[in-house]
Amino acid sequence: MEKSKRPSFYKNTSENVLKIFDVLKKARDEDGSYLTVSEISRRSGLHRWTVSRTIDMYMSQFLDVVMPEELEHVGVKIKLVRLSDPGIKKDAVLRSIRIKI
Repeated sequence: MEKSKRPSFYKNTSENVLKIFDVLKKARDEDGSYLTVSEISRRSGLHRWTVSRTIDMYMSQFLDVVMPEELEHVGVKIKLVRLSDPGIKKDAVLRSIRIKI
């Protein structure tokens, strides 16, 4: 019997996590600011949906995610993201996602 293969859209998960991590790490080191999913997408070269999904599924334990309620009342949903620990290393993030994948 053959092993079942993962769908092809999961093949770049590790690379995507690292791209997002690098963007967030650089922003945290510079001024500690939050970034929107759109800004992370622009800086990493990944699609917004890919960034949002990767953050939600694989990176949430390493991040502070804020969704301002006052903007939701007017129909705007913005997700603000930053690394929760500025000292986190890539190895820790990679170990975590290898368990999930």
